[in-house]
Amino acid sequence: MEKKVFKFFTVDNFEKEEAYLRKMAQKGWHFKRYQGFRYYFEKGEPQDVYYRIDCHSPGDGDRDDYIQFFEDSGWSPVFFYPIFDVEWTYFRKSSNHSGITEIYTDSTSKISLFRKIRKRWSFLGIFIFTCMIILSLLSGITLERPFLLLFLAIVVGSFILLYSKMIFNFTRKIQKLQQ
Repeated sequence: MEKKVFKFFTVDNFEKEEAYLRKMAQKGWHFKRYQGFRYYFEKGEPQDVYYRIDCHSPGDGDRDDYIQFFEDSGWSPVFFYPIFDVEWTYFRKSSNHSGITEIYTDSTSKISLFRKIRKRWSFLGIFIFTCMIILSLLSGITLERPFLLLFLAIVVGSFILLYSKMIFNFTRKIQKLQQ
């Protein structure tokens, strides 16, 4: 039996996403895939399973070596979610398995991960924001209906708030780890 759940997590809250997936597994719903704000689960026996999400890019090295490294540490890849030039990888590990339950165990590696994600999403945000502003300006010249301009302003404003929140949260996490 399959279950589909609509849920939204921003990239800066991937730890909450990991906790959510663990809670679902404890209820017997095991994560299978993610697509467009929808999580797909398969019904099974309740299990205490740790989920971890990592961001891998081609510049990080060979993908097969990357996966093998995690498998050697007891992590099983569950799902790969490519987005732009990176791939979010979902890993699972049973709580019965001996070893560490985190994939980043020191501050230096966590800071590196957070900086990498913040940088990539900042560039993406700037690109999309620029496109939205250009479209808004072009639309403002040709549109005769002010409510469309208001709609575009709301979309652009929401986008700015969302990306600002993500950048702020990653910066805060980095500063906390540097203390």
